[in-house]
Amino acid sequence: MRHRFVADTDERLDKLIAAHTPLSRKRATTLVERGGVHVDGKKARFASQKVPSGAVVEVQSASNPDKAPPLPERYRDLDVVVVDKPSGLPTQAGREGGQQHVLGLMRSREHYVGLHHRLDTPASGLVLMTLRREANPAIAACFQEGRIHREYLTVVLGDPGPEGRWEEPVEDKPAATRWRRLSTAQGMSVLACTLETGRSHQVRLHAAGSGHPILGDRRHGGAAGRAWPRLALHAWRLTFDAPSTGEPVQVEAPVPADLAALFAEAGYSPAG
Repeated sequence: MRHRFVADTDERLDKLIAAHTPLSRKRATTLVERGGVHVDGKKARFASQKVPSGAVVEVQSASNPDKAPPLPERYRDLDVVVVDKPSGLPTQAGREGGQQHVLGLMRSREHYVGLHHRLDTPASGLVLMTLRREANPAIAACFQEGRIHREYLTVVLGDPGPEGRWEEPVEDKPAATRWRRLSTAQGMSVLACTLETGRSHQVRLHAAGSGHPILGDRRHGGAAGRAWPRLALHAWRLTFDAPSTGEPVQVEAPVPADLAALFAEAGYSPAG
């Protein structure tokens, strides 16, 4: 598989390849050593070499594109695209690199992709990205001003009640999550959670701190973390104003197959 991209910042070659393709830094280093990477038409010699912004990087990878995880598009216009991330796929490259991630997959397909928020690796659901640099200020302002609404579906242990608001700080920063119960059965409840702030692991920490941890949350859920094979957290609805027109857009992602049985057991179905 071939990848071609323009460096958007001065950076090490291996880091750029990991950020712009589905490949890890380790895999990038191997390809450089084998002569499979060119920078501005010249064969690269070292994965650690600094690449200037604006340079054209070409990567020849022997990886099979058919092995890339599915990444359905739920919305697209001139400025933005919203994809449905599966559980287990990182949003972007981590410190260890990672074999594949949403940003790398999208940058291998598009001329430009800008990332403005992240979704926990074990979670699933909607991720919004820009397709033009000109759209970045409008989308960034929407996030900063709380005009992009993110809603999650989750299954928690026990019954926290019909509705509420969690306000415990996260990492000593103010954090707030509103929630309402959609169903309860078998000692579990399905909640619809709306983020008022966007702290790391916010819903997971708030749920655990309330005494109703999310099933499948191996980091924060205690015994509940072993009750389901994956984190029962799905970013199901995203509402924002289209950058070019200002018109409201609402995008939804269906409950994925690997959570459907758990949601049903907790008394919830998409039809209500």
